Amino acid sequence: MTVKKDQMTAEERLVATINLEPVDRVVCAPMIDQYAGQFAGITNKEFMWDWKKCMNALDKVQEAYPIWDSNPFIMCERYAPLMKKVGLMRTAMPGVELPDNASFQMHEVEITTREDYDLLINEGLLAYVGKFNQVAHGTTLEEQLAAMQEKGKLLIDENQRTQRRGQSSTWGILGGSAPDVLSMSRSLEKFFKDVFQIPDTVYEAMNVVTDGMIELLSVQADQVGIRRTFIGDSRSSAQWISLKKFEKLFLPVMKRLVNGLNQKEIIPILHFDSDWTKNLPYLLELPAKKFVVQLDGSTDIFKAKEILNGHCAIMGDMPAALLAVGSPSEVDAYAKKLFEVVGKGGGFIYSSGCCVPMNAKHENMKAFFDAVEKYGRYN
Repeated sequence: MTVKKDQMTAEERLVATINLEPVDRVVCAPMIDQYAGQFAGITNKEFMWDWKKCMNALDKVQEAYPIWDSNPFIMCERYAPLMKKVGLMRTAMPGVELPDNASFQMHEVEITTREDYDLLINEGLLAYVGKFNQVAHGTTLEEQLAAMQEKGKLLIDENQRTQRRGQSSTWGILGGSAPDVLSMSRSLEKFFKDVFQIPDTVYEAMNVVTDGMIELLSVQADQVGIRRTFIGDSRSSAQWISLKKFEKLFLPVMKRLVNGLNQKEIIPILHFDSDWTKNLPYLLELPAKKFVVQLDGSTDIFKAKEILNGHCAIMGDMPAALLAVGSPSEVDAYAKKLFEVVGKGGGFIYSSGCCVPMNAKHENMKAFFDAVEKYGRYN
């Protein structure tokens, strides 16, 4: 295979892709976390609990596959010593509740109560999250503050390491949609009961979460110096709720978030786990070229290209199952289809469907990266 040279820097390529402008090749941005430890030959306990070993493992992946030019890092949010103190779910970790080389787990548990909507509405997002952490993790407000300060330092460290590798940071900061924040803290079941039984309260609470998230991410963007953010939104789609309810309750909140971030000159990458196929036309109501849609393999990415072509960049979507149990030829064939269909005309960020699975086959990851050179360059 003849290897062509890149004509753009990683940052130039990513910015142009988001703006739907011409690029030399497709951005390669798989979400690699726990797989890196397996690639580097360390246990997942070491990867999750030892920051230096974790970062060194990511370095080794990029050294092996320098075509990986954009890093959607999320590791400071996954770092076990901090996830045990702050974070919107209880976790089970390798080396503690789980075997040393097991994947970490997030547990769906009702932590906050219906009465805590009043706390959120009257005192704001930070007060609500503070109570959640106290109940879920047993941490005092002082311990939470120290953990958040440490997380901020690691966030800056990650961005600097990414840039030293020659990569762009796909996003520099991490946030979540109001439905995700509330459903993760209330539990999915209780949240959707609230949606049907006390919709006005939920709507008011979602707006408070949204405004708090915009302010928090604005401060973090100023600190980190990168104005792109991950926005987790896995629980608003038609897989979970009717389009009628989505239109009335969730779409206005999504618009408020995207428009509010845009006013702060921040581009949200909307991380859409679950099946958003039926919701795709609504995304045309969001400002063009001011957001990215990231899909996880559940949504029909080819339908997304058909509907959103010329409106926003699309990121995805090599299925985790293919990387874990498929063959290199199957990975190659799906990658080729992604490049030829979703990548046609630009606006495509080649990625995994959500995270690369921890048990991805190494030969399949090689096929994933090799496909960029084979199919991902523009004339």
